[in-house]
Amino acid sequence: MGNETSSPEQDDYPDEFAKFDGIETLGYRVLGVQPNSPASAAGLVSFLDFIVGVDGEMLLGSGEGLEEGEEYDDVDFPALLKENVGKELELFVHNIKSNTQRYVKITPSITWGGAGLLGVTIRLDDYGGADERLVRVLSVEHNSPAAIAGLVPMHDYLLGTTSASFDSDAILAEVLMVHADRIV
Repeated sequence: MGNETSSPEQDDYPDEFAKFDGIETLGYRVLGVQPNSPASAAGLVSFLDFIVGVDGEMLLGSGEGLEEGEEYDDVDFPALLKENVGKELELFVHNIKSNTQRYVKITPSITWGGAGLLGVTIRLDDYGGADERLVRVLSVEHNSPAAIAGLVPMHDYLLGTTSASFDSDAILAEVLMVHADRIV
């Protein structure tokens, strides 16, 4: 959205998004930020930042203030970005590491020199408790790929790739199996 997404539109795969029904802590998790992009200039942080609002409006509605039977219309973020190329937007961002919110200014651009309008890869995710759904490195075998990568036991966490967040060791195991003998 603005660049790449790891999920199609909600209407295409309703079962994939059913897990988010009733969750009020939804946002677009920043999975990757391209260097020298509008997202990089805005200071978005991979894996730790969630885009939850734009220009004073929440992207994914909570339903607060609606009458019974009314539905909240979520903001079509990709369409909003396309409509605002070259215009400054104010994003409302939640950071799970510091558990803080901040506003950042960003300008969608087709001329920044990379892919997408923002140079960011995002995915719909639940930021509630996301700081607790991490995979911590407990040990590293000598000369292993983890050792070569410089992972430090009891200090480092594996957060994910540009297409997946490691919310559990099962997701990490699946990604590693798919990429056996290849760089992840």
